[in-house]
Amino acid sequence: PAYDRASLRPGMAHIGVGAFHRCHQAEFTDDLLAAEFGRWGVVGINVRPPRLGGTLGAQGGLYTRLRRSGETAEARVVGSIVRVVDSQDDPGPALAVLASPDIDVVTMTVTEKSYCHRPADGLLDWERPEIVADLARPERPASLPGLLVRALELRMQAGAGPVTLMSCDNVPANGAILGDVVRALAERRGPALARWIETNAAFPSAMVDRISPATTPADLATVADTWGYRDAAVAVCEPFRQWVIEDRFAARRPPWDLAGASFVADVTPFEQLKMRVLNAAQSTLAHLGVLAGHEFTSDSVADPLLAAFVRRMLSTESLPTLPPVPGIDPAAYLDQSLARLHNRAIRHRNQQIATDGSQKIVQRLL
Repeated sequence: PAYDRASLRPGMAHIGVGAFHRCHQAEFTDDLLAAEFGRWGVVGINVRPPRLGGTLGAQGGLYTRLRRSGETAEARVVGSIVRVVDSQDDPGPALAVLASPDIDVVTMTVTEKSYCHRPADGLLDWERPEIVADLARPERPASLPGLLVRALELRMQAGAGPVTLMSCDNVPANGAILGDVVRALAERRGPALARWIETNAAFPSAMVDRISPATTPADLATVADTWGYRDAAVAVCEPFRQWVIEDRFAARRPPWDLAGASFVADVTPFEQLKMRVLNAAQSTLAHLGVLAGHEFTSDSVADPLLAAFVRRMLSTESLPTLPPVPGIDPAAYLDQSLARLHNRAIRHRNQQIATDGSQKIVQRLL
């Protein structure tokens, strides 16, 4: 990075430092630091496998974002992650970061099921084993809601100041869902904490978009062979990226708009467009592609039968359900989405996309 990384101090944390975060929020943050340097370094937290201490951590948070399109590959070293914390065995390291007064924003990419909500109504599922465990031992949280509630409790006790908690997962109204499950669990901890959260925490919704398949040994070899260095934390993505954020923050707001993100009053139209077009196409092509013997989404969309089916489905079933989306023509967005899925350089496995399909189909296809 061209900015003075030695002077970079943490101002936000991210839970779930997988390939998508490294290709999306971390890259946007790297761009904003290049445009306007400030205290916006990211502390990466993993509370589920894989462990990052020996890879991303050993590299001081530096990693290569490998952007692939067709036969071309473009590498960039991203420097916005200042350190990483493995907290799989003990919530203590994660809580220490989240409760720090230095942290004004917490973002997360933890997949749909980690919110412990019931997809039918969005409310906290009190019967989930990890929620039951958190009610019994709130100081050692096992769930994401439990971790955040305990962190907010520690912030309240220490006078650490307000904080914004932002979901970046493909969950409809993700900010509202996150806020609801956190507040529900906090109310069990007592009225004082619930009142503090109402005054000192914000839960904006966000729509994120970039295709970032799992990194393969071939990707690691591409970096080593082409640019001459070894990187154990390479993250691969397509050229396209988008980030639409509800403009509702409790504390300082990172100027991600300097990097091309959009702050809006209502994320819902953008979210529904992406869910019901791009994500619906991905789920459809993944499930039918697995049955048809196709390994990657690009193979599925290259199949004339599946390509015709998914285009007809989106045109006749999905587009009529969409509200107006400011600045975007839905038909053009449909064409753009299918063109993105044709990118053979992005080896996104159908089996990976189809995983947890029952958690995804509700908001994508029904």
